Amino acid sequence: MSVRRLAAPEDLETPHPLPARSSVPQRITAVAVTTDLSRTAIATAAPWFREYTEVLVVADGAVTRLAVPDRRRVHDLLFDPDGSALTAMVSGNAIHRWALDDTGERWPLGMPGSGGSRDLPLAQVAVGGRSFATANAFTQNVVVWDAQTRSVRQDIHATFKDLAYDDRVVGEGTVALSADGSRLAFSRPRRSFMTKDEGVVVLAIGHVRENDGGQAIGSGQGIDGGQAIGGGAYAEHRTGISWVNGLAFRPDGAALAVVGARPDQTVATVVELNDPANDPEPVVLPTDQRLDRINLRPVWCGAEPRVPIVDRTRATVWNLTSGSTILSVDVPGPRIAATLTPDGRTLVIASPDDGVHAHPLP
Repeated sequence: MSVRRLAAPEDLETPHPLPARSSVPQRITAVAVTTDLSRTAIATAAPWFREYTEVLVVADGAVTRLAVPDRRRVHDLLFDPDGSALTAMVSGNAIHRWALDDTGERWPLGMPGSGGSRDLPLAQVAVGGRSFATANAFTQNVVVWDAQTRSVRQDIHATFKDLAYDDRVVGEGTVALSADGSRLAFSRPRRSFMTKDEGVVVLAIGHVRENDGGQAIGSGQGIDGGQAIGGGAYAEHRTGISWVNGLAFRPDGAALAVVGARPDQTVATVVELNDPANDPEPVVLPTDQRLDRINLRPVWCGAEPRVPIVDRTRATVWNLTSGSTILSVDVPGPRIAATLTPDGRTLVIASPDDGVHAHPLP
């Protein structure tokens, strides 16, 4: 199959006049696509004119512009599996969700927790079942929302609020939901500089009683040797990765792909949730530079976990099990964004200079 153009550079132009600058956006901050490539979403930014941040949805050659108010920057975008809704994780602890098949209504939501940062890149969204999850590294919170009612199904600050300080469980900005929405995964930082206990937490999503402070009501049984908190079961798994940039459940929910950074390397591992390794040794991805605090979205293609990574001049799709290259494409500089279709079979690259192109993968 040949490379397919999903949007031309002129489709990405801002309708606002930019003094002494091109109408093409200076940067693409995020891109999302449906499996069948029928819809593509592109978040654009003009660093000197933050009020011109936009999300563009391209479908059947038509471009719909979705405003992002309050001069915020979009860090992560994701379509629902059927393409009917689009969720954005935005700077300043904000979340926007658009219903695309109905009225185009925008839900402005906020992450529970104090404050927010306009410049912190690691903030992610995940979708599974009837839920979507959001994570923010600034507030160290992870929240699961009901996709129809907007209500909070799980708030980890509330779920783990009764733990002792030394046992605290907080998020670090990365999040994943299993396909059926029954399991949540998020990265947890080290509890102290003296230990190497960084890892990921896998939590069973339970039902939430009204006015109970947001705690989960589940089976009360631990997962894979984990503990039960507030009626919800959870387990912590070592990854050997000091900073996690992206997570993804395998379609059967029994394994978790993890990609991130160690002091001088980009690394990845797969955690078998039913039989985790006590001291995992990640594979090294020979990227041009270590990726720190950058959103990455791993995707499973059958039994193979893949992730696209943008270096200085190339976008490369990596096999996270072997550390090998699946496809590498020249790109015009670091101002672009890349993603994989949900089935992992197509690489989509969005560039201010070239527009949006889909590259089929072997």
